[in-house]
Amino acid sequence: MRGAWHRFARERQAVVGLTAVAFILGGVIFGPFLVPHSPIAIEHAVLGYPQPPSWLHWLGTDLLGRDVLARALVGGRVSISVGITAMLIAIFFGTFYGAISGMAGGVIDALMMRIVDALFSFPTFFLIITVEALLNRFALGIIVLILGLLSWMSVARLVRAEVLSLREREFIEAARALGVPPLRMLVRHLIPNALAPVIVTATFSIGDNILAEAGLSYLGLGVQPPMPSWGNMLQDALLPAVRSAPWLVVTPGLLIVITLVAFALIGEGLRAAVDVK
Repeated sequence: MRGAWHRFARERQAVVGLTAVAFILGGVIFGPFLVPHSPIAIEHAVLGYPQPPSWLHWLGTDLLGRDVLARALVGGRVSISVGITAMLIAIFFGTFYGAISGMAGGVIDALMMRIVDALFSFPTFFLIITVEALLNRFALGIIVLILGLLSWMSVARLVRAEVLSLREREFIEAARALGVPPLRMLVRHLIPNALAPVIVTATFSIGDNILAEAGLSYLGLGVQPPMPSWGNMLQDALLPAVRSAPWLVVTPGLLIVITLVAFALIGEGLRAAVDVK
């Protein structure tokens, strides 16, 4: 563990990514308590006339007179929460599915992997839209659940490959000889030793989920007003306002880009850290 951390720390880009993520997380967690403006309060005096950045509103206001900084901080909390929660769902389900498949082997393994292959063929984004349309609901919990349940397949493949390799190791053979039950062997020995590549995948998955939520919210199918997210902030920046009020697009767009790049840099650093070769 210590060796992996030293290898990670030697990757300067990964350290930059980790610093950026820590700064963003600190901002979205504590920032809303420090900003004196409400993210949803409409300022009727400037309704329809977005105000440029000033000492009163550091990042300006939107078309409804709402403070952009306050909305960006609360919206970041929503977007990142969606990304992390959906990632945890995918990791949990994919890890156990892949571990069971790899440990079972034979026909069961082949059948389980064919199910994974079939699910990979579905376009995730349009499937989410279809499910939401059928449910006629665009609740945040549904978005998180669908994102998590549609992104576990790559995790399952990774864990399965690791388990197929691990089950031939001496310590697993020794556990079998001692009569360790399969479930205990799976939870205590196989899954913990197969998590290294999963951690790497998790960082990339967070960025993918944030981008998916932003796309859905931009189309009006994600987080619903008045709750802000980076996606529906972009939706609120209507085309006529892009030229006259560019801060409405730049603020959420730049935050999305920085967050995605930061998680990608962390993922690359973790990949270098866990790859002992």
